[in-house]
Amino acid sequence: MKIKCLGAIRTVTGSCYQLENPQGGYTLIDCGIFQGGRQTELRNFNTALYKPAETKAIVITHAHMDHSGLVPRLVKAGYSGPIYATEATRDLLPILWQDAAHIQELEAQWKSRKNSRQGAKAVEPLYREEDAEAAAKLLRPLKLDREEGILPGLTVTCLTAGHILGAASLRLAVGEDGGTKTVTFSGDIGRVGQLLIKDPEIPPPSDVIFMETTYGNRLHKDLGNTIDELVGIINQAYREGGKIIIPTFAVERTQELLVLLAQAWHENKIPRDIPIILDSPLAISASEVYLAHPELYDAETVELARLGHGPMSVGTLRVTRTGEESQKINSINGPAIIMAGSGMANAGRVLHHFKHNLWRPNCHVIFVGFQAQGTTGRRLVEGAKSVKIFREEVLAKAKIHTLGGFSGHADQSELLTWLAPQIHPNLLVVLTHGEESGTLAFQAKLAELHPELNTLVPRWLDVLDVPSQPMALPVALPAAVRPALAETALTETSLAESWLPEAESFGRRLGRLRDGLAGRQEPLSPEKLALLEDLLSRAEEIALSR
Repeated sequence: MKIKCLGAIRTVTGSCYQLENPQGGYTLIDCGIFQGGRQTELRNFNTALYKPAETKAIVITHAHMDHSGLVPRLVKAGYSGPIYATEATRDLLPILWQDAAHIQELEAQWKSRKNSRQGAKAVEPLYREEDAEAAAKLLRPLKLDREEGILPGLTVTCLTAGHILGAASLRLAVGEDGGTKTVTFSGDIGRVGQLLIKDPEIPPPSDVIFMETTYGNRLHKDLGNTIDELVGIINQAYREGGKIIIPTFAVERTQELLVLLAQAWHENKIPRDIPIILDSPLAISASEVYLAHPELYDAETVELARLGHGPMSVGTLRVTRTGEESQKINSINGPAIIMAGSGMANAGRVLHHFKHNLWRPNCHVIFVGFQAQGTTGRRLVEGAKSVKIFREEVLAKAKIHTLGGFSGHADQSELLTWLAPQIHPNLLVVLTHGEESGTLAFQAKLAELHPELNTLVPRWLDVLDVPSQPMALPVALPAAVRPALAETALTETSLAESWLPEAESFGRRLGRLRDGLAGRQEPLSPEKLALLEDLLSRAEEIALSR
């Protein structure tokens, strides 16, 4: 059984794994969008890499866009098979896809107008609203804790991942060569004892585990202390007369914050007259899905809802669906809590609120989730003095806060606890979905605690042969090179010497490519440019590996 790593490899976005089916074709485990920086986001246009015409099924772990957001693009390219997800995820996905399509269409229109003034071609969005609608029609629900056949020789079991509503870890059983191989895809693993939803479930042992490592190198703050810090920031901003802007992830983080704010408001821990505004049509719709699935709540949330402290129960809460309602927020004098998307401040209404408030010293910005490299949120967290918003440089004089205790991802200790019961002598753990430094730190921690455990940190586009991946080879070499090393027993020195003539030829070919691109009268299409970026990135990774 072969699995190709198409995303979330040494990064946290673009989750996708391409599994070869026993009866032919492919199954995709997740199909997420890449976010953070132009070069990274160009990968979204390389649809051919996902082989939509040869793909027989897509299985989604949860609704976040970095795990699901590229599906309508594949449907646009011809994919017409089933898209499997848990029932709650099935309810969330159409909302998220429609919102993403709408934003992409607006951005494409803006870029096309700009290009027309310069005599350049119009820009096509990644996908349109009709593609999102077509994808939604392909959704098929999966029950939790039930093994279900999705293709001949392939079954999947969804287990509660504890990350967001409906999030699942997937355990696949693949019939092959007269036997069965099992692979677990962790999806995003949640925290024990977090707000709203049930704790993550530990899957049964498998032959291989693809495991996320978003916070593989750090520990989270205590949730109780984080809540106290949030209440303190709100009260300080209220005294200063400033706005509190919370870039909000529409799914889970918004609903958690609404529960906490309701509880604090009912207990008089925050001012009773402070306006609380949910300025995100997407988050409003997602909250309605949460209200429709109380069977997924944990016992504490059930009790809070009984007491009237559930989502959407704050007395001063306003929701703003329309753009006109959103614009009126700017006319509010004095303090207010404004929750607006997107969570990494790389798009959405929160940018408008930044434009009007980020330069004010009495404004407070609270980040309540992971900020990927290349996003506006990441630059602010790292201390940027100004950021560009709608082509305008805006000073960042507001007070910037990062509340790590709200994370929906397990930290290093919680990841180790999740993995420990699944460890057995023949297990291979493939570490994914983390920035490279965090993933390698987690691999080192595993080597310290479990020196007998086989681990692998693949590179983008590596193909893993499960479970016969050779492990007694230098882990720094690209996986594609390892089988050749195993057969010929070449040392790294002799390997480098044998490659020297080819390296010189490769350099000459790159020179011709550079000259050819410089001589083009028309720019490459986004699809061709994305493919070229992919190939060059892969070549660079192989060339720089030792």
